Amino acid sequence: MKITTDDIQNLIKFGRGARVDIDLLSSFKQRDYINRQEWRSWEKAVSGLSDLELILVYKGLIGIEMELKWIGGSAAGAIWVYRVISQRRLDNDYHLADFGLQNSDNPYVPFGSYYSGERNIQGYFLHQKERARRRATKLEEDKNFRDRAQKRRVKRSVAIAELRKLSYIERGLIRTKFLDEYRFATVQERLERMASDEKYPPEYYPMEWIKLGDDQIEELPVDLVKKLYDKLSTKTKGEWRRFCQKLQKIEE
Repeated sequence: MKITTDDIQNLIKFGRGARVDIDLLSSFKQRDYINRQEWRSWEKAVSGLSDLELILVYKGLIGIEMELKWIGGSAAGAIWVYRVISQRRLDNDYHLADFGLQNSDNPYVPFGSYYSGERNIQGYFLHQKERARRRATKLEEDKNFRDRAQKRRVKRSVAIAELRKLSYIERGLIRTKFLDEYRFATVQERLERMASDEKYPPEYYPMEWIKLGDDQIEELPVDLVKKLYDKLSTKTKGEWRRFCQKLQKIEE
């Protein structure tokens, strides 16, 4: 089933404002399939129309889709016809796009992308601007995450190299030293010391320092959580790994 010449002419009539013509409206009741034709069919069907006729077909499709509750979604005829309108540069000021937004309840008309916000061109552009802002923010966050991950890998490699230079007894002495130096320190002070240490990996520090309840972890400053996660998220094991997973939940 194809779009006929009569369909196009009737859409033009409807686009001129012939919605009160019951016979014209009735002629489309059994022809809702034309609203689900692919873009090539519509390009062919409207290729010989004048600019005015093309615009009237667009308006007619929007009106009939509303009146007869046609199903079209992201493949609705008005979307493909609007694309031809754009190719002919007939809507540089977006007044026809605004017509589609204000007169259609199809959230894909006229641009073909889903939009459920305020149904006017100003609302649409604000929505697109916010989407672009969120996308840029997400890209920046992803880049920062990758950069931090790379820095973690480098620092961890250096720290492991240092660790291998010391014996088990020497590492134990260092942990004992930390325990003695920070026996009167707060939880946050101890963790700040560990997070800011670019020389020693976590295994040098007393495991008692990370035996914290979820409430205690949630009370830590966000910057400290990030620094700790950066330090612990590469190749840690056991209690250190479990503590790192708790930090990750907080950071996310």
